[in-house]
Amino acid sequence: MKFSSFLFFSLFLFQNAFAQPATEVYLLNIQKNRDSFSIVPNTKLVNISNNKGYDNQPSFIEKLNAVAYVSSRNEKSTDVFLYNLSTNNTIQLTNNSEAEYSPKTTPDAKFISVVKDKDQNLTQISLDGLVTEKLYTSKDSIGYYCWLNKKEIAAFLLSRPKVTLKLINIKNKTETYLTDSIGRSLYKYHDGIVICQKLKTSNWVSFIDRKGSIKQWIELPKNNEDFYLTNDGWLFSSNESSLIYCNVSSKKIVWKELANLNEMGISKIFRLAVNQAKNKLVFVSEGE
Repeated sequence: MKFSSFLFFSLFLFQNAFAQPATEVYLLNIQKNRDSFSIVPNTKLVNISNNKGYDNQPSFIEKLNAVAYVSSRNEKSTDVFLYNLSTNNTIQLTNNSEAEYSPKTTPDAKFISVVKDKDQNLTQISLDGLVTEKLYTSKDSIGYYCWLNKKEIAAFLLSRPKVTLKLINIKNKTETYLTDSIGRSLYKYHDGIVICQKLKTSNWVSFIDRKGSIKQWIELPKNNEDFYLTNDGWLFSSNESSLIYCNVSSKKIVWKELANLNEMGISKIFRLAVNQAKNKLVFVSEGE
């Protein structure tokens, strides 16, 4: 696929979520046993989106004790929904004509940030959904992002001729190129960013510093670019129906299996996230 076609296709998917295959967001209770993880015994897999349409990009909003995700319902553009972990109830946080994607907590924990509208700009929404403020618009659409501090994000930009990773100072409105050919997973880690580095033969979890120097950490399973990294270095990903994990601070970084969810009816795991306590994990899979 030529890049011009890829760019159009990527933008089309962002702005027409209801045209994508049905997906669901699932919640699982996990537990840490010294240096390993497992499913909590007798835990049940919970479908927290329970929607026939597109549901994706889950993120824990710790201040609300909730999971935020985007959902397209009744063939409308995607809005942000919140699943309360205490009450098991779901509320619709936004109800707009413009599509919203990638909900995350802002560094001050006072807002939920999203990628919004046809420009795919960075926008913040108050935790009650009543106040919306545009933070930054790039000449290239923001695909995915992570917060580095109150003023900066690292962003996956749909640039020409390649997808690029840039540091963006939303206050000074400056953009600094770091690299290209990256996947959709990126996280702040220490003084740099952990990315999905897309090579010709495979995808890698790699660390990139602010000068663009890259260190490869561990190869991802075939055709996978989804992972989640905790602040203390626990890395979670998937291999088809299996949840896998490792610790990036280990002398030898090796994947271990947390669980195979095939018996729970899950054939392939996509986007995932883990809460700060590391006892709950959410992921996306095909709809029921």
